[in-house]
Amino acid sequence: MSDVNRIFLTGRLVADPDIRYTPTGNEVAQFRIAVNMRYRSKQDPTNWQEETSFITIIAWNKLADKVEKTFKKGDLIFVEGRLRIREYEVEGNKRYATEVVARDIKLIVAKGAKEIEIEEATDESEPDVPFA
Repeated sequence: MSDVNRIFLTGRLVADPDIRYTPTGNEVAQFRIAVNMRYRSKQDPTNWQEETSFITIIAWNKLADKVEKTFKKGDLIFVEGRLRIREYEVEGNKRYATEVVARDIKLIVAKGAKEIEIEEATDESEPDVPFA
């Protein structure tokens, strides 16, 4: 049995996607989403608290192109992908980045409207290139 690394998130884009190209010409989109979680206060169970996490999403090639053409700040999206923790150095100091490498992304639109589905990215479309 192999290990499982799969994550599902819904959240709102906090800014327009940042689009870049690797030296070999691969397109990569990077953006962050705000994911809200509601829970009851331990002191007062009638009082709801809210916690927001800001999560970096990476999309490659065809998926990155669709992200660039479709998404903008404030959009509510669904992301399916895998969690990745990368290590890199800045001025000799080790740093870590936690991000989700997207495999499928969907735009969630208002009730009654049709959901726009973005095509699924394939494993071949994701080169192993650090994105700092």
